[in-house]
Amino acid sequence: RNLFSNDLMFKVSMGIAGNQEKIKEHIASSSGKSIQEVEQLISQKQEKFSGLLTESGAAFMVAKELGASITKTYEALKISELKDGMNNVDLVARLKHAYPQKSFDKNGRKGVLQNIMLKDDSGEIRATLWNRDVERFFEAGTERGNCLRLSNCSVSSYNNNLQLDLNYNSSIEKTESNIGDAERPNTSITDIDANMNNIDLRVKIKKMFPSKEFESAKGKGRLVNFIISEGVNEVRATAWNEACDEVERFSEGDSVKIEGAYTKEGLNGTEVQLGWAARIIKDREVKD
Repeated sequence: RNLFSNDLMFKVSMGIAGNQEKIKEHIASSSGKSIQEVEQLISQKQEKFSGLLTESGAAFMVAKELGASITKTYEALKISELKDGMNNVDLVARLKHAYPQKSFDKNGRKGVLQNIMLKDDSGEIRATLWNRDVERFFEAGTERGNCLRLSNCSVSSYNNNLQLDLNYNSSIEKTESNIGDAERPNTSITDIDANMNNIDLRVKIKKMFPSKEFESAKGKGRLVNFIISEGVNEVRATAWNEACDEVERFSEGDSVKIEGAYTKEGLNGTEVQLGWAARIIKDREVKD
């Protein structure tokens, strides 16, 4: 599967009800069964999954079992409609926040994951990207406020909160939609003051310093200091721990977007800080 690919896994359709009937007719004609038999198989499939499977998802599974090749119909759910245990879920939502990538080593299995928060006009939900999807998400330059289409996902619960899981057959891509709030504004370097939180900046990396390791009462950590500029204005920035890896992907002179940063008063004025909730990506508004 291709993340953010132009080759969709299925065709998007606004006429869900009409397409459901066409799908049933196609399954019937391809399998030799009657429409009534196909509808009964779809109902049985939904009952088997205790109502946690959408009708289009059930039809897709029935078609596959009967050897009837179909293109999956896109039926987006609202976040408020999601339930623990759902499978084959399709969702359109805006990216509210993307947290820094994290490496893991569990039972000898190494990899990387990234948590993102999604929102629509009905609610919010956390989703988790794994391994190659994390890199593709980064390469796509997806920004806060962008609208995303996710398909073939499952829903689980962790600490009594629902979360969206991207599986092997899942896909995610940027799309156009008026769902949720518009994209959030960026903050200019000239407008920052100490003690600001959750700000976004479009800047250029003017100078990068070598990373440093440190040890505090909370344990060991790492930081990277760098200078960011906007026109003739510049300010000192510091990335901490996981954010260091993201900053070190870039070089002096690169145009970047920083999301979810905070500020504090330093020795030479206000400084920008990239903590546990911040990330840095390539600025897609600047042409290469």
